[in-house]
Amino acid sequence: MHRFLLIAAALAIAPKAAAGDCASMPLEANVVTKAGAEIPSDGGIVVATTWTNGPRAGKNEDPVHSGWRLRGKKLMAPKIEVLAPGLAVYRVAFDGQAAAELEDDDHKVVASVTASKAKGAIPGPKAKSLVFAATMSRHSSQIATATLSADPPAGAMAIVIVNAKGQAISWSSVAAGRVQTPYAHNDCAMLPNGSSAPVVGETVTMFWVMEDGRRSEPSKPIKVAGKFEKPNPY
Repeated sequence: MHRFLLIAAALAIAPKAAAGDCASMPLEANVVTKAGAEIPSDGGIVVATTWTNGPRAGKNEDPVHSGWRLRGKKLMAPKIEVLAPGLAVYRVAFDGQAAAELEDDDHKVVASVTASKAKGAIPGPKAKSLVFAATMSRHSSQIATATLSADPPAGAMAIVIVNAKGQAISWSSVAAGRVQTPYAHNDCAMLPNGSSAPVVGETVTMFWVMEDGRRSEPSKPIKVAGKFEKPNPY
């Protein structure tokens, strides 16, 4: 899995890039489900807000496209579930068919998937700790690091933080191993609208999003620990 998903869920203290030596990397929403992916009845096609190159003008950062249609036996509007800021799943109704396609506003096929009979609950992240850290320097940064007691399950694509109010507040792509960073940003780039950092002292949960659009069970509640470095003008 490309690291662009991690980057997309990762950056921006300010709503716009800081002046000076910050390179412009605008956000854009795109389908990230692989062509021909097998989708179970509780899964779907994943659309994510990710970093891209070039000018910001003309790029759509919203993963929810109300004009997109699912073509199976007939053309219909898919049910869209927002899992986190900048992360949505388009639920697929195969209607007895083996395959389906997702079309954009111009009727261009943006995803082709096949039906799967995969079933069963997916265990949530087994979190040992979630630590938030902030640094203050020329380019400020924040990061929440989750240390797990088990590796991510096969097929896990993203990890999401849910705050104490039950609101998904941030996500990142899944890295190899037991250390994940479900929230990170600096002041040189933007985050998807609605993203926010976990609050130190608050109890949160996390869940996996699978490549086939399924979500795992939530993790056990865990309190966010915190540490802060002293300001550094350089």
